[in-house]
Amino acid sequence: MGKKRREEKLRRMAAEKARPRSWREVLRFFPGLFLRTFVVVLGLGIVMTLLASLGLSFFTNFWVQGAVYVGGYVLLQRWIMGPLHPSARLGQIHPSLRSAKIHPKQPLKKK
Repeated sequence: MGKKRREEKLRRMAAEKARPRSWREVLRFFPGLFLRTFVVVLGLGIVMTLLASLGLSFFTNFWVQGAVYVGGYVLLQRWIMGPLHPSARLGQIHPSLRSAKIHPKQPLKKK
């Protein structure tokens, strides 16, 4: 198969895979998402506990703890939700597409 034809085939496959996921497909990722969120929250809790035990008493405040948890989640959301990102599907199709900037709605070049 020629290089151009192969690239066109990979683009078509990427366009098919870029469709929104169904609830059944998303459900497969739930344990991993739960585990990643648990790791983030547990890590932040341990860090806040250690800092509070070292004398930083404002980490015992409910609102400060809530702000730290929300801020940590927002900062690490890309890592937590990574498996659901559309670019994760491109890597499932072909390893060379993992870093490719192929947009499914982008028209194919025709000569």
